Amino acid sequence: MNSYRLHLKWLVGFFLSIVAIWIFTAIFTENHYSRVWSETLQRNVPASGRTFSGRKEGWATTRFGELGIAGTPDVHAIEDPKVLIWGDSYVAAAEVSDQSKMHRALTGMMQADQRLPPTAAVGIGKRFRSVADYVFLIPLYESEIKDCRLHVVHVHSLEDFYPDRNPAHRNSLFLSEPNFHFERYDNEFRELEAPVNNSKVKDLFLRGRLHFFAKMKKRVLQISRLEGMRFSISKQTKSQIKKVEGIVRPADFMTPDWASLDAPIDAWKFALGDLKESTKLPILIVYGSATPSILKGEIITTNPERDLVETFSKICSELGIGFTSLEEPFLRFWENTGKFPKGFHNSRPWEGHYNPDGHRLAAEAIHIWISENRHVVYPD
Repeated sequence: MNSYRLHLKWLVGFFLSIVAIWIFTAIFTENHYSRVWSETLQRNVPASGRTFSGRKEGWATTRFGELGIAGTPDVHAIEDPKVLIWGDSYVAAAEVSDQSKMHRALTGMMQADQRLPPTAAVGIGKRFRSVADYVFLIPLYESEIKDCRLHVVHVHSLEDFYPDRNPAHRNSLFLSEPNFHFERYDNEFRELEAPVNNSKVKDLFLRGRLHFFAKMKKRVLQISRLEGMRFSISKQTKSQIKKVEGIVRPADFMTPDWASLDAPIDAWKFALGDLKESTKLPILIVYGSATPSILKGEIITTNPERDLVETFSKICSELGIGFTSLEEPFLRFWENTGKFPKGFHNSRPWEGHYNPDGHRLAAEAIHIWISENRHVVYPD
């Protein structure tokens, strides 16, 4: 009898532990979500209706709609003219709730502006994307989304337009050898993805936010194969730490190695020229400055890319591409409020992705440009 009670206690304890782990991880960790194959886009996209909980920066929930677009339930149901905002994780914006994302802020401004026709903005962002991706994606999305009027391309650093840079944080690649060209990939693993294999069981597993147990299974298998294990009693040296070529840390954007080099004018003309040729619609480049920021305890207000930005904007103008910078709006915001447009309560307040203020400031800059270039966006 005592043995039976002991086993029962162990069983109940194990069950309660599993439930506690499930509840904790479901609330406090980032989840996985189902993806589906899009024939039109020729890639896997988040399934409509699924959600993603951002927890690394901020605390927010992103809901995906048709075509896997975040924060827009059904882009096909929008009858107003559309502005498509392209970008990487800064536009995907898993760190802020849907109502605070850049495209939702811009939509509100455009709808309230009686000087302009009612217009909706749609954010199409995914981490690790750059100009190499937009060249391939713009024609595909244009074929699916009707009445587009403007493509807005957000870049948080000019490094996005440099060839042969940051391969660990790229999907498609911009390469210079044997000559300037783009190579299309669907993810950072250099893959052209095949249609994902979904099942009701897998979908139920992901809906139930049981992702912790999938990670636990993977980790157990890694341990069983002794992957990443060290058995020597010594301090881990730098040579033992796995390095991934091309990774750029947030602080690196304050002292970028490319800022001391001459502007890669030929590369920029190639990339911007191909981007322009990918569509007949007008294009606006929105540049997000790394400043203001804090480096080694000091407030930094001078953008290290300032001279390069001036050259880049001139090339945009020569090619008939719009350009606007967030450097001054970000700096004025900090001077007036003492707050930064980046950072969250669980991260450094000057570093990382845009917080709701950053998204609003970016939307305001786009709104101003559209207002000043109405004839470009609404030629009729």
